[in-house]
Amino acid sequence: MIRRFVLASAILIAAGSAAPAMAGTATSNLTVSSNVPHSCTISTDPLNFDDYDPITGPNATGTGTVTVVCSSGTSATITLGQGSNPQAASTDAIPLRRLKLGTNYLSYALYQNNTYSEIWGNTAGTGASHTGTGSASDVTVYGVIPGTQNVPPGSYSDTVVATVSF
Repeated sequence: MIRRFVLASAILIAAGSAAPAMAGTATSNLTVSSNVPHSCTISTDPLNFDDYDPITGPNATGTGTVTVVCSSGTSATITLGQGSNPQAASTDAIPLRRLKLGTNYLSYALYQNNTYSEIWGNTAGTGASHTGTGSASDVTVYGVIPGTQNVPPGSYSDTVVATVSF
């Protein structure tokens, strides 16, 4: 029994005299990054002209909307194509657009302003400049059908591609 007591005492003394465990620390910086590229989206609402009277009526006008959302600070240009039925002499810089019904055509023009003085084309120089805010921006498209075009009655239409370049 003495032997057990001495052994137990030795174990207790050894356990009590053991050095406490020390935890160490080390640090390092974690670099965190992300790239935010320039980004834009585009959508449109139709341009519907007033009724056009080829006999007595003046020019027919109408407005449509191009909605652009570009990331904040992004510089962009909104262009409008020549349409599905351009005249033979039409160019991207000076589009000669036409509405179509069967084999009949009705000429029209699209403008960037309500005074109908700034043609809206399909080049950087004839497109509308835009700077993104991160929110949707509605841009009005102004259209005119010039008077005195002798065309048969009916529903004329065209499709124009709207593009945002950034």
